Amino acid sequence: MQLTIIGAIQVLFGLVLLLAGSVEAMFAFLLVTTLFSGSAAIVLASGSSIPPIDFALLFMAMRLVVPGSGQMRATVHAVEANGWLLVFVVYGLVMAFAGPRLFAGQFAFAPLRAETGATYTSRLSFLLATRSFEPSPQNMTSSIYLVGTLVAATVAHVACKAPAGRMTLVRTMVLVGIVHCLFGVLSVVGRGTAINDVLGFFRNGSYAQLTQDVEGISRMSGISTEPSTYAAFGVIWFVFLAECWLRRVNPWLTGTAAACLGAALLASTATTAYVGLAAWFGLVGLRSLFVPGAMPADRALWLAVLGLGAVVAGSLVLLWQPQLVDRIMLFSQHILVDKLSSESGIQRRFWALQGYHAFIGTYGIGVGPGSFRSSSLFTAVIGCVGAVGALALLAHALIAFKPLRWSTYVPASDPDLAVAGACAWAMLMALVVAGINAPSCDPGSDFALLSGAALALRGRSARHAARPVLDLSPVAVLA
Repeated sequence: MQLTIIGAIQVLFGLVLLLAGSVEAMFAFLLVTTLFSGSAAIVLASGSSIPPIDFALLFMAMRLVVPGSGQMRATVHAVEANGWLLVFVVYGLVMAFAGPRLFAGQFAFAPLRAETGATYTSRLSFLLATRSFEPSPQNMTSSIYLVGTLVAATVAHVACKAPAGRMTLVRTMVLVGIVHCLFGVLSVVGRGTAINDVLGFFRNGSYAQLTQDVEGISRMSGISTEPSTYAAFGVIWFVFLAECWLRRVNPWLTGTAAACLGAALLASTATTAYVGLAAWFGLVGLRSLFVPGAMPADRALWLAVLGLGAVVAGSLVLLWQPQLVDRIMLFSQHILVDKLSSESGIQRRFWALQGYHAFIGTYGIGVGPGSFRSSSLFTAVIGCVGAVGALALLAHALIAFKPLRWSTYVPASDPDLAVAGACAWAMLMALVVAGINAPSCDPGSDFALLSGAALALRGRSARHAARPVLDLSPVAVLA
């Protein structure tokens, strides 16, 4: 096991905050580490690595449970509030051990972590490579990540219950969003220069670090492992910041950060970014049409001005460089049409179907986390943790989203409810993004942080202060 320079810096900051920092300060430290998805804090002897956010979660958890912290009661309440997520994780841990032993040899799966040293007879056999199902180290690794997801939701709940927790979340993610945008721009303009070497310092994780060019256009990857990962993180937190702006939460800060992230996502050339942006704008449009007051008039005017400005700017650029039209058309065809029939598209469909076959073949029990590689959270969940896990995760998402609560759709005067609504929509976007690119059944740290924050902030609201922290009745789940 080797501590990296990034991990050493985290130890320094983590110890200082552990000894002298507040819960909110430690939470801000945790949120900043979400930027470094392509980094490693610790490199294990097996070749796997521990990302900075999981390392930061250790310090955050210590800050809550260390004797004298005064946070034990809040931590217990946070675990109760995330009760359905706890069910999901516990069932996943059980199946990670039991599934590969119950169903060993009954399936042939593409492994979650690619095998090294294997030989293939053709390109197709490489794309659709499988191995006989049996216990593997990835079952344990995936279990650890699931526990990290539960811890992330718990600590977010505790931190957002703290006096300055809400503003810590908003202001820290404003900074993180702008830095994420900057990293993306630098990864394009600095390609082949010393800037690329500087960004490469942060991409030290034991993951496949990819940089891609399509039709001569460089794709943004920032310090993430690949363009799709960069876009996935960006679109989730763009939705959070844009929803905060719509709900008048620090509008100048959140609006500026959302505009920067939105521009970066449009320039990223990642299919994930375009799907995410289209999904959010489509949902905002539906809310505006069917829910009175969901779109304030001044916000609608600002969006119209931004849209018109983008059209005018794009038209001027095309008039100045008319040859760009052909390149854009070729690029659009590649990412929107050709990709479905490409080798990548064939492989991703094959991976996604593995979850369906595992669900049917185990009669809804699941084969355990880490048993196979997927390309969609939804098929990974049903294949790995079966009906029990899928229903538990759905219940947790519904409790956090509150689809029947007015403040989910309409800007609320209560700032806690306003930020909770923003968290709810960003959490939904995290599920949408994971639904098109997640390799495992772990919903991820972004989903966990947002769902935990949404639950905490709704509980803090004066309007609902009398409600219990956790009500598992069917009405409470929806309301």
